Amino acid sequence: MEMVLDRVCTSCGSDRQANERFCLFCGDVLSDGDRCNGASPPMRTATQQARASDPAAFEYAGFWLRFLAGSVDVALEALGALLLTLAIDFILQRFGRLFDIDPWDSKVFTGVAYILIWSVGSWLYCAFAESSAWRATIGKRLLGIQVVTVDGERLSFGQATARHFMKFLSLFCGAMGFLMSLWTKRRQALHDMPCDALVIREPQPDFSLLKH
Repeated sequence: MEMVLDRVCTSCGSDRQANERFCLFCGDVLSDGDRCNGASPPMRTATQQARASDPAAFEYAGFWLRFLAGSVDVALEALGALLLTLAIDFILQRFGRLFDIDPWDSKVFTGVAYILIWSVGSWLYCAFAESSAWRATIGKRLLGIQVVTVDGERLSFGQATARHFMKFLSLFCGAMGFLMSLWTKRRQALHDMPCDALVIREPQPDFSLLKH
């Protein structure tokens, strides 16, 4: 019986991978008995352990709230990339002929520039914002939610970067990675799990963009 329990998550009964800290299906933190390798977890303070194990310690943000915040952020990212691309297009139209740049090549370059600016800008925007004192992008801040670790601390820039690029995996698996926040115990999407990040409601919502 113990061998069977060692191979499944005790919260939802799903099979789990070795050396994982969380269940890939329900997102729950695996206890010592849930681990395949039997290794003890890193030491935590009593407060950190209580927060990580007590669902009432945080009020998790649901799928639709996250969806609305993400929509705001995508719109801001697209608008910012568009404005920068229009500036590049204006410069090429005015000065491209001085460098023998063909008008068609100019349009192709502008289109490629838009994709690159949006891709890199989205990464830097999300990573810096979610690892800042806000712990949130503008869209999340407007809706009163934050991205934090299981201990309630802010993500590092590296963690926020990893979480951002994992969104592509959530998207390319038929968007199921995003939909996982509908049923996982801690409302985690697939891209939250590698860093064990949580998206929570702010304890005291402050919708001002001027305050920390």
